[in-house]
Amino acid sequence: MKLKRSVKFIILAVVVVLIVVAVVVHALPKKKQTNSADAAGNTAGNLMNGGLFCEYNNKIYFANPYDHNYLYVMDSDCSNARMLNSDSVASLNIYNDKIYYVKNNFSKEMIGTILRGQLFGIYQTDLEGQNSTMLYNHLTGSVSLCGNYLYYQHYESDVGITLHRMDIDGENDKLVSNTPYNPSCVSEGKIYFSNTDKKNVISTLDPKDDSISLYYDANSYLPDSEGNYIYYIDISKGYSLVRVNKNTKTVELLYGKDNCKVINYNLYGSKIFFQLEGDDNPGLYRMNADGTQVEYIANGDLTNIHCTSQYTFFQYFDNQGVLYRVPTMGAISYPEEIRIQKES
Repeated sequence: MKLKRSVKFIILAVVVVLIVVAVVVHALPKKKQTNSADAAGNTAGNLMNGGLFCEYNNKIYFANPYDHNYLYVMDSDCSNARMLNSDSVASLNIYNDKIYYVKNNFSKEMIGTILRGQLFGIYQTDLEGQNSTMLYNHLTGSVSLCGNYLYYQHYESDVGITLHRMDIDGENDKLVSNTPYNPSCVSEGKIYFSNTDKKNVISTLDPKDDSISLYYDANSYLPDSEGNYIYYIDISKGYSLVRVNKNTKTVELLYGKDNCKVINYNLYGSKIFFQLEGDDNPGLYRMNADGTQVEYIANGDLTNIHCTSQYTFFQYFDNQGVLYRVPTMGAISYPEEIRIQKES
């Protein structure tokens, strides 16, 4: 009898110890997932065009215009498309197998419109679109991942648009600037932007202390720091597309003509896709990053130019429910309409 009681006591003690260990482990503070200091969630060009496409590990995550801009994924060759969740998305950022996006309260006529009652809240989810967490639940503009922070354009009716940042888990939200700088270009651990408070000079924001510094004195628009150059639209040069060498500060004219304006572009690797307005064949063009080999792609008023390794996608402004693609690097014959079927 004593032996049985001893065995029962030992078993009970073991159970109690296991319960205590489980409680202690559960109560311990969870280690936060951390990114590298130079982490970026998408290319600057894609984010400057709304962040509707983001390529990650040979997959393209995107807002499907044929299905309410819901979050979809497909292979990089545009095969095997499937819906991940029924959130209409924009400002896609992906890093460390986490997807960050702005939830877009969809209307077909206003796809991609920012801060007109459309973009509402910042969310995090896994690569299957599951286990979604709301990080912020108010009107939101552009969002970019920079290291372990999300920088985003914050909106309040009594204040207007400002620039905020928060940790990637949604904590420690703080005001960065009362000016809503565009945080789309993240490069080498810093944010490059046109400083609208300083006549559009190219400035940098350092996430270590959110300090802002002058980088280059130019009347700039949409700067993109890539490799040894910063590319930007030069307003003072008639909206020409230029680049400045980071080492020598030498400026190179890439594309500029009288009575024409470059109003948008997307740089990917050795190619630049740009949108031209004016008298000389307005529409979508492609050229090398050094300004050579200019190719005319499509006529019309275009929007949402997004580049991936194999294809570059775009839409017409007055019909954003239809998606077109051309090869990003290879020969272009004509734009191809691509349809991604809705999930049944």
